[in-house]
Amino acid sequence: MHGRLEAWIGGALARWVAIVASRPGAVLLATAAATAGAATLVVSQLGVNANPEAMFSDDLPHRAAEIEFYRAFPMLHENVLIVLDGGDPDSVRRAAGALADRLRAHPNAFRDVYLPRDSFLDERALLYLEVEALEDLADRVARFAPYLSSLVADGTLRGFARLLARGVRAADDADPKTADLDLVLERVAGVLAARRASADAELSWSEFVAGRALEREQRLLLVQPVLDFQDLTAARTAMETIRSEAEALGPGTDLRVRVTGDMALAFEEMSLVRRQAATAGVASLVLVGAILGFGLRSIRLVAATLVSLGVGLVWTAAFAAVAIGHLSIISVAFAVLFIGLAVDFGIHTCLRYRERLEAGLPHGAALEDAARDVGSSLVLCAITTAVGFYAFVPTDYDGVAELGLISGTGMFASLFCSLTVLPAVLSSGRPSHWVAPNRGRRPRVDGLPTLPLRHPRRVLVVAFAAGVGALATLPYVAFDQNPLRVRDPAAESVQTFGDLVRSSEVNPWSLNALARDAESAERLARELDRLEAVGRTVTLRDYVPKDQAAKLEILRDAALFLPETAQAVARPEVPAEEQLAALRELAAALAETSGSGAAERTRWDSLRGELDAWLAAFATGDQGAEEIAALERALLGTLPAALERWGRALAPDPVALDRLPEGLVRRSLAPDGRVRVRILPSEDLSRDAALVAFVTAVRDVAPAAAGTAIGIYEARRAVVRALQQAFAAAALVIGVLLLLIWRNWADPLFVLVPLGLAALGTAAVSVLAQVPFNFANVIVLPLLLGIGVDSGIHLVHRARISGVGDPNLLETSTARAVVLSALTTVASFGSLAFASHRGMASLGQLLAVGVALTIVSNLVVLPALVALRQRRSEAARG
Repeated sequence: MHGRLEAWIGGALARWVAIVASRPGAVLLATAAATAGAATLVVSQLGVNANPEAMFSDDLPHRAAEIEFYRAFPMLHENVLIVLDGGDPDSVRRAAGALADRLRAHPNAFRDVYLPRDSFLDERALLYLEVEALEDLADRVARFAPYLSSLVADGTLRGFARLLARGVRAADDADPKTADLDLVLERVAGVLAARRASADAELSWSEFVAGRALEREQRLLLVQPVLDFQDLTAARTAMETIRSEAEALGPGTDLRVRVTGDMALAFEEMSLVRRQAATAGVASLVLVGAILGFGLRSIRLVAATLVSLGVGLVWTAAFAAVAIGHLSIISVAFAVLFIGLAVDFGIHTCLRYRERLEAGLPHGAALEDAARDVGSSLVLCAITTAVGFYAFVPTDYDGVAELGLISGTGMFASLFCSLTVLPAVLSSGRPSHWVAPNRGRRPRVDGLPTLPLRHPRRVLVVAFAAGVGALATLPYVAFDQNPLRVRDPAAESVQTFGDLVRSSEVNPWSLNALARDAESAERLARELDRLEAVGRTVTLRDYVPKDQAAKLEILRDAALFLPETAQAVARPEVPAEEQLAALRELAAALAETSGSGAAERTRWDSLRGELDAWLAAFATGDQGAEEIAALERALLGTLPAALERWGRALAPDPVALDRLPEGLVRRSLAPDGRVRVRILPSEDLSRDAALVAFVTAVRDVAPAAAGTAIGIYEARRAVVRALQQAFAAAALVIGVLLLLIWRNWADPLFVLVPLGLAALGTAAVSVLAQVPFNFANVIVLPLLLGIGVDSGIHLVHRARISGVGDPNLLETSTARAVVLSALTTVASFGSLAFASHRGMASLGQLLAVGVALTIVSNLVVLPALVALRQRRSEAARG
C-alpha cells in the first residue's frame, strides 16, 4: 500500500538526513549565519501596518465609496471622540472649551480639533427650539426674573438666603413659582451636602431658567490624531496627550471625560492584547515546554525541536519582510499559527527517531529511518497545510490573505528546519548520550484505547449520528459582526462607544451620502427621511433655524425681564455673622412651612437637614469664614457668567448659511461644492438586525453611502465569503492532491471525513455554547484545518506503511505524536480562553474545542475506518 512516490520521497529525505548527520557542525554554522542574516533583515525591513482599513481590499465597492467620501471630507477620517459630561451644564461647557484649547496647542499630536457646539451655536441655541417651546421658556424667564432682580441687588450668601426664606414663606401650591422654588431648594441641598463631604459642587443656574431638572450635560470633542501605523498602538501619542490634558483641567463638579472612537478603541484593544498576550505567552511557553518534556522524555529532543522551531520562525519573518514588508493587525498572528503547526513536524520526527532508537538502531540509522518513515508524510502535510493558507491569498480579506501567504510559506521553512536543523542538533556532540535507547521495554506512555479498532462499526454509527446532530445546528451558526462585542467590555472606550451607538443623536455608526449640490442634498434627505430605518437626516441647511422672525420677537420680549449686565450683581462685604443669620432665617422658614406637597415637603426637609448639619459644622471655629466664602462661591459664583450668557442667548443674531461657523461648514460642504447628507438611524444599531435594516434601506436610496455601519456590514460579508472560498478551494485541492499521491479514494476520504466531522462538531459547540464566530477568532479556522489535515495524513501514512494486519495504529509513536502536537497547540492558546478581551477569549475557547474534536475524530473515527477496511481486505483474501 505504500506508494512509489512516497517511497521515493522517503528515500531521498533519508539520504539528505544522513548527509546532515555526518556534518552537523557545518550545517549548524550555516544555519546560524542564515538566521543572523534573516534576523537582520527582519529588524531592518519588517514594519507594522496597524491601519484597520488595510484589512480589506480597496477594490471592494464600499471601500471605494468610503475613500471618495473621506477625500471630500478628510477631517472626518480616523477621529477620536472625547465625551465630556456632568451634572452642571456650565462646568461641562467651560471644560469642553478649555480642553479644546489645550489640545490645539499640540499640533504634533492632532491634525484637527473640533468642538461641534461652540460659542456660535450656544449663543443661538434657543433659535433651534420650536416656537411653542420657546414661548414656554419666555414664561419661565418672566417668572424667574424677580429672583434675579433681588440677587442683582444683593448677590451675596446673605441676599440669596433671605430671598429663599421669603420664597419659602410665600409658597403657594397653585403658583408655578413654587415649582421653580422646589428645584432651587433641592439643588442648594445638594451643594451643602457636597461641601460637608469636602467635594466640589456648584449651583447650575441653567436648570432654574429651564424650570426642570436637566439631564447630564454632554459635549463632544472631535479630534483627528496624528497616527503612527508603524506602532500597533497607532494613536499612542494622541491618547496620552488627551489623558494628561484632561487631568490638567483639575477637579470639577462630577465632570467625566471619556475617550472613544475607532482609533481609541484600537489603542485600548492593542494595549490590552499586548499585556494579556505577554502573560499568556509566558504561561504557554511553560506549558508547551512541560508537555514536550513529558512527551519526548529527553531534554535534547526538546531543545532540538525548539531550536528548529525558532530558526524556522525567524526565516518565515524574513520572508514576510521581503514579500510584504509589514505585518498587519491580523498577519502579526503568523507566529502563533507557525508555532501551533510547525511544532507538529518536530514532534513526529523526534518520536519516530526515539521509536527507532528503542528498537535498537544506532543514532545515524535511527535518524535515517525516521526520515524515511515520516518524511513523505511531513512533505505532504507541509504542502496541504500551505494550500490551506494560500487559498486565502486571492480573497478580498487582505489581512488574512497576507497571513495566508506568510504562514503557508512558513510551513515549508518548518519542513526544511525539521529535516535539517533538528537532525544537525541531534547529531552534534555525542548523540548516544542524549537519548537513552530504552531497549527491551515499551515506552512509559501507554497506547491509546483500542475501542475503534475492536468495534469499528459501532464507532462509525455513533460518529454518523453525532454528525447528523451537529449538521442540524448549522443554520444557527452565527458570525457576530459587532466589533464592540469582541473587545473588553470593561474598557472605557468600549462602554462609551456603546452608549453613543445606542443614541440616535450622536451615533458614530451613522452614515453619510454625498450630493452634487444643495438642492440635490435636500431631495436626497427628504427621500431618506421617509425610510422607517432612518431617524432623521442632517444637511448644512438644517443648521439655519426656521421661523426666525417669530422666535427673535419672543426672545426680545423675554430679554426685557433680565438685568441689563452681569456686572450689575452687587457683592458687598458682609460680616460672617450676617451671613450665618440669613442662613438661620432660611432654616427657620423651612421649619415653619409645610411645602407645596408630599414630595416637595421631603425636599424641603432635606434642605433643612443639610443646612442644620452645615451650620453645626461651620458656624463656629477657625474655618467658618473660609467655608462661608467657599459656600457663597459654590452657590453664586457662576451667576454673573450665567446672566451674561443668558443675555447673549436671548438676543442672538439671525443665523444664515453664509454666517455659519467655518468648522461646521467644512464638515458639511466639500471644496468642490458637494454637500454631505448625514443619516441617523431610528433604532439601536448595537442590534445586528437593526444595523442590517439600516444599511440595506439607506443603500437602496443612496448606493454610494459610506460610514462605519456599512464597513461593519461589508466586512462581515467579506470575511464569510473569504472563508467559504478559501475552505472550498483548500478542500478541493487537498483532496485532489491526496488522491493523486495515494492513488485511491479511500485514503483521502479517511483524512477528510474526520476533519469534516470535527468541523461540524466545532460549529455545533459554537451554537450550543453561544460562542459565535467573530473578527477575532476566525484565524483559528485555518489552524484547525492545518491540524486536522496534518494529523489525518500522519495516521493514514502510518497505516499505509504498516500494511494490512497491523492492528496497533493507536499504539504507535505516530498516534502519540498526534496527541502531543494537539496538547502543545491547546497549551499555546488555552490560556487565552480566560482573557478579559472577549475576542481573545473566544479564540482560545473555540481553538480548545476545535483541536479536541479534531483529535478525537482522528483518533477514533479514522482508526475505525482503517480497521473496517482491513477487515474487509482480510475477508476478501480469506
